[in-house]
Amino acid sequence: MNQATAIRKELHAFIDTMPDGNVYALKPLFTILSESAYSIETDLTDEEHALIAASVKHYHEHPETFVTLDSLK
Repeated sequence: MNQATAIRKELHAFIDTMPDGNVYALKPLFTILSESAYSIETDLTDEEHALIAASVKHYHEHPETFVTLDSLK
């Protein structure tokens, strides 16, 4: 058994014993880690900039409508 296989088995054992809330909290992290490549767009359109600005404004005005990682615990 190679080292990566041993670590996978160890991680599976951890996950199998975790409370459900912790498992749900891991999903975003695992999603990010499993992506082989990602890119950050820097050439956004005016419409995309406006959508982002509106979302940030909405977050600052109504943060209770957003889900935090702490709330998943």
